[in-house]
Amino acid sequence: MIQSLIPKSWIGTTTIQFPFAVNVVAYICIWAVCLASLYFIWKRPKKLGFLQGWTTQDILMVAIMGVLLEVYDNLIGDQFITPIIQLIPFGHAFALNDLPYMFLLMVGVAVIRKPGAATAMVFLNFLLMQLLYGGTEASILFWPYGIMQGVFLDLFMVLRRGKVFTAGSNFFLDGLIMGALRAVPATTVMSIFLLPFLAGAKFTFGYVFWYSLFNLIGNGLEAGISAPLAIRVAKSVNPLAGSGKRLKASAEKG
Repeated sequence: MIQSLIPKSWIGTTTIQFPFAVNVVAYICIWAVCLASLYFIWKRPKKLGFLQGWTTQDILMVAIMGVLLEVYDNLIGDQFITPIIQLIPFGHAFALNDLPYMFLLMVGVAVIRKPGAATAMVFLNFLLMQLLYGGTEASILFWPYGIMQGVFLDLFMVLRRGKVFTAGSNFFLDGLIMGALRAVPATTVMSIFLLPFLAGAKFTFGYVFWYSLFNLIGNGLEAGISAPLAIRVAKSVNPLAGSGKRLKASAEKG
């Protein structure tokens, strides 16, 4: 799709082909980054004093939002929305079809507001996609892609000390950064390492660059624009969403 929108000279013709040994080392490193990030998300909030224990409601909300993300992503989105978006110039390149997806993801983050929530929701969506639709990516070997779509959002929440989507924060900026982190580096890693190594796919560096850039801009703006509305929806589910009270209370206990 991107090839038809920008000059071929920008895409290039030399495909990405790393030696097998390089791909193996890179794959191990990708898993190491995922596991280290998850460990950091689990341990760091305790030291910073803003972690709250997960409740049954939180787990139920993750399950609900994960299913909703899957229903839109691979059913409604692929079957009905994406064909329409493809008629809009640059629409599919900027992932305009992801707008409802990013809105749902921001709602989930705003309702739960705990490190690990984004990874849990996105990975559940990814796992359901593998189980229901199969295909090239229906393998545990592709799990890093499902993890990386959410883990960097959670890292951002940890580094912000749980102040994402709280009173006094810039909702648009929070959403913009999380949307960009959802798109990149997951799409870049998938295109450069996972798909060529595990599925034999071939892409040029130019293609990967423009594909990642378009997704970064599109997903970032979609999350940023939908964040204020997502918080309104979240407040209807949990009146404390966006107030920061839950995290402050947790910090006092710590």
